[in-house]
Amino acid sequence: MRKLFNIFAIAALALGITACEKPADDEPQEAKKPVLEADKTEIVANGADKVTFTTTVDGEANAEIIIICLKDNSVLNGNTFATTTPGTYQFKAVYGNESSDVVEITATEAEKIITLEADKSEIVADAADAVTFTVKVDGAEVIDGYEITNLNYGAALEGNTFTSDVAGEFKFQAKYDGKWLSNEVTITVNNIPVPEQKTLKITASPNRIKADGSEEAVFTVLYGEDDVTADAEIYNTATQEVITSKKFSSTTVGSYYFRARYNGETTGTSAVVEVYDPALAGKYELGTILEFSGSKGVLYAIKTDKNGITWGYLFSLDEEDLQWSTKYEWCNCINDKGAWNTDDPFTYYGMNLDDYPAFKWCKAHGADWFLPSSTELNWMWEAITNGERDFDAPSVAEWNKIITDNGGEPFCETYYWSSNETSEDMVEVIAFMDDSVVCLDPAKDNVYTARAAYRFQVE
Repeated sequence: MRKLFNIFAIAALALGITACEKPADDEPQEAKKPVLEADKTEIVANGADKVTFTTTVDGEANAEIIIICLKDNSVLNGNTFATTTPGTYQFKAVYGNESSDVVEITATEAEKIITLEADKSEIVADAADAVTFTVKVDGAEVIDGYEITNLNYGAALEGNTFTSDVAGEFKFQAKYDGKWLSNEVTITVNNIPVPEQKTLKITASPNRIKADGSEEAVFTVLYGEDDVTADAEIYNTATQEVITSKKFSSTTVGSYYFRARYNGETTGTSAVVEVYDPALAGKYELGTILEFSGSKGVLYAIKTDKNGITWGYLFSLDEEDLQWSTKYEWCNCINDKGAWNTDDPFTYYGMNLDDYPAFKWCKAHGADWFLPSSTELNWMWEAITNGERDFDAPSVAEWNKIITDNGGEPFCETYYWSSNETSEDMVEVIAFMDDSVVCLDPAKDNVYTARAAYRFQVE
C-alpha cells in the first residue's frame, strides 16, 4: 500500500508541476517605449502661445502615458504647455517603467511695446521751460528700468525732463530693460520771444501847406499799430506850444517841427510841416523837373533860412555806388551832425578831388552840384516818403516814377552818403529803408550810394 501511495504521490506531483506551468500565450510581454512629439520647439513666453504634445506607444495613443516637465519634475496637466517665464524646458513621456526621448522647448521673451510720450511738443530756449517724458511698457507707465536718450547728442537724460538754452529740433528715444526701444519723439525748442517793441511815431498830412491859413496839416500819432492820436500830446518843438486840435495851419512861411508824447515816451523824430508862399504855387511844385548847370533834377524841398531867403533843392535823376574817400583825414566838411552843408568842402590847399569819389561824381553834374548834408538828405527822405519815413510808403513809388519817366534811376532801399564828417575816418550816412532816420558812421572808404543835390534861390 505504501508503494502505491508513493506512486500516486509522484504522479500527483508530476501532475501538479504540470499544472503550474503557464501556457506559452500567457508569458509576460516586453514593455514598449513611449514616443513624445511636439508640434513646435519654440514658443513666446507670453502665457498664450503654447506647444501641443502627442504621445504614442507602438504607434497608438495610450491614456496611461504621462508627460513630465524635467525643470521641476511636475506632471503636465493635459498635452499643452505655455509659460510667461522665458527659458529652456525639457519634457519626457513616461509609460510604465519606460520613458521617451527628451523633447526640448525654448520659451523666448515676449516682445514688449515701449512707448515714449511727452507732455508738450514745444518749449522755449530759456533753460527753464521743460518737457516731461513718460515711458510706458505695453500700455502701462513705468517709473524705472528705462533710459531716455537725446538722439541729437547721443546723451542720456538725467531723469525724464528736458530743458534747453539752444533753439532747434531735438529727437528722443527710450530704451527699456537695456534692449527694448521706443518710438522717437521730436521736441521743438523755440527762441525766447522778443517783447514787442512799440515805436511812437508822428506824421502830418499834408506835410506842405500854403502860408495863407487856407490849408491844414492833420497829425496822426501811432504807437506801434495803434492810433493814439486822441490821447497823445502834440507840441511844436520850437515854441513847446501844445497843439490840442491835432491840426496846424500858418500864415508864416517856414519849416515847423512837431513831436508827440504818449505813455511816457516821446517820438524820436519830428513831423515836419513846410509852410510855403502861395505865390510859388504852380511855379515851384515839388516833383517838378528842373535843369541847372546842364543837369536835370527833381525839386524835393523849398526851405527858408534864418535870413529869410527861400531856397529850392533838387536831387539828381541818377545815383552811383562809390567810396566817400580813399583816405582817412579831415577834408573840412561840416562835422556838426545835421548841419546844412551846401558849400564845396574842398577849400584848403592840397586836396585832390580824385581822392573823394562821391564828391567828384556829384560835382561832375555841373557847377554848384554837391553831395548833400545829412539834413538835406533827411529832407529828401521826408519828401519821397511823404513824411512816413518808410520805404514801403506809396509816395516812394510815385517819386520813383517821376525819376524813371525822365530817364533816371529810382531810389533804392539802402544807405546814402552825406557830406558830414564825424571823425578823420568816419562819415554820416542816412538809411532810406525804415520808419526812422538811421544815422551810421561808416569808414570813408566803404562803398555806399551817392545822389547829387543842387540848391537855388527862389525868386
